[in-house]
Amino acid sequence: MSARHALAALALAWLPSVAAVGQGGAIHGTVTVPSAAITGVLVYLIPEPASRIPAVKPETAAMDQRDLRFVPGVVAVTPGSTVVFSNSDRVMHNVFHPWQSSAGFDLGLWAPGESRNFTFGKEGAYVILCQVHPEMVGYVVVVSSPYRALTDEHGQFHLNSVAPGTYRLRTWHHRLATHEERVTVLDGGVARIELLLKYGKATAPTANP
Repeated sequence: MSARHALAALALAWLPSVAAVGQGGAIHGTVTVPSAAITGVLVYLIPEPASRIPAVKPETAAMDQRDLRFVPGVVAVTPGSTVVFSNSDRVMHNVFHPWQSSAGFDLGLWAPGESRNFTFGKEGAYVILCQVHPEMVGYVVVVSSPYRALTDEHGQFHLNSVAPGTYRLRTWHHRLATHEERVTVLDGGVARIELLLKYGKATAPTANP
C-alpha cells in the first residue's frame, strides 16, 4: 500500500480480551497522522442515545507557557472547567482567544512566575494565542463526554472504565478531517482500534448529535 493510500485508509480491528479492566470496558488504540509534527488528537465517545451521557463535574486543568510554547499544546476539559495559564518563561506573556461571537477573552499581560485562569462554559475548540508572541498557538477543547483522551507522542490513546453500550467514536484535531464511527463496548472487554487520519476540515467537538 502506498503512503498516499495509507493516509486515506481507515482500519478498525477488534481484539477481544479476557482481562478485566475494572468497571465497564475499554478502548485502546493508535492514531496515525500525516506528519510527526501533529500531536494531541482528541478521541472521544458519544453514547447512543446522547441522553446517556453521564453528568460530569467541572475540573481544573493547566496550560503552561514555556520556551515560547503552550505546554501541553492541547488541553481537553468538560464544560464549566477552569484552565490555569502559567508563565514559566523569563519574558512577559499574554493569553487570549479571538472574539468569535461571545466566546472571546483576553487575560492581559503578566510577568514570569505569574498565572491567570479562565472558565470555559460551552463545548467547542478554543484557539489560545499570545499577543506578545504570535507564533505561540494552543487549544482548549471542551466536550461534555467523560470518555475522552488525547493521543500521546506515539499516537496512542486509552479510554477506560467505559459503560457498556454503543457509542459514536469521534476524533478532533484542527488540521485533520474529523472521523466518526460506531463502536460497541462490552463489560470487561478491551477493543483495540487503529485509525489512519488525513488532512481536512475538523468538525467542532461536541457530545451532541
